[in-house]
Amino acid sequence: MAFRGGAAGGLKHVLGITDQQAGEIVDALVRHGYLDLLVDPADRRRVRIGLTDRGRAVALALWDFLRMSRWRQFSFRPGDIVVSTPAKSGTTWMQMMCVLLILRTADLPAPMPELSPWLDDMACPRDEVFAALAGQAHRRVVKTHTPLSDIVMAPEVTHIVVARHPLDTAISLFHQSRNVDSPRGVGGATRPRPEPDQASAREWLAQWIEDDSSREGQPSSLPGMMWHWSDAWSRRDDTGVLLFHYEDLSADLSGQMTRLGRHLGIGTGGAGWADLVAAASFERMRADANRIQPLGPARNNTAFFRRGGSGSGTALLTDGELSRYHARAAALAPPDLLDWLHHR
Repeated sequence: MAFRGGAAGGLKHVLGITDQQAGEIVDALVRHGYLDLLVDPADRRRVRIGLTDRGRAVALALWDFLRMSRWRQFSFRPGDIVVSTPAKSGTTWMQMMCVLLILRTADLPAPMPELSPWLDDMACPRDEVFAALAGQAHRRVVKTHTPLSDIVMAPEVTHIVVARHPLDTAISLFHQSRNVDSPRGVGGATRPRPEPDQASAREWLAQWIEDDSSREGQPSSLPGMMWHWSDAWSRRDDTGVLLFHYEDLSADLSGQMTRLGRHLGIGTGGAGWADLVAAASFERMRADANRIQPLGPARNNTAFFRRGGSGSGTALLTDGELSRYHARAAALAPPDLLDWLHHR
């Protein structure tokens, strides 16, 4: 059946099993109440599979198990660098800085996903990710959106966490979720895609502030982000942990790259330094988006590097909504961390 084929195909890809095994698993999950058959009322011939509440809990546990298994099974090397950030808070920026320092050239030999693979991206089979990292001869930079509390923190490995004002991170997530390739006009010419109106963005942001999703179920929720940064903040005195703030990268990129290089034991300054810093600038990354961060045919690479500015999330909210955000944040993170997160 078509509905079973789609779900089975996903299981086959993630688990690395045969079509028959995947189909049998889907059938069993339907029989035992973990999956539900959803009939389209407008066309009863169209049936798709949805998770029941029971199935959602199991899927979350399975996803968490598979993700954690990758960290337990991965073979670290001394000198590895793990970039651990919530989505849209400076992940690619920090990856770029690390790669530039390691390779010492602004002319990168490959796109960022190849130079700095995402270890626990469940859309990519584990063996492929492991093989890509094992094949790298240079010092490795490993990407993840998983908090430090949920990964294996190996000795002689540097763990870098980038923080950003949560409201700016959230509004970037809002726009990223709507990042699809620009529509085509007559003759296939690309037409500019208008940004969502401010009312839609504000409504989404207000709902995001109220979202009580668990950090495991939704790491990009406010609780998920605050847990990620709170955990890193509690480790800020560890020699293997290094924290950066998005605002500091914006204000003094050269100084922050120098700080990074010093911590990693990599020399900075001198001939060619200005070119490396320029290559790490938000403007240069945006201009080179097709080369640095190819997202596939259905996404707009340049829009991935949308603006890189600050304050847009705060500016959208009313005084009452902003007060509500601060009350929620205060219940989720310690005061000293919030002072640091919110600094401009």
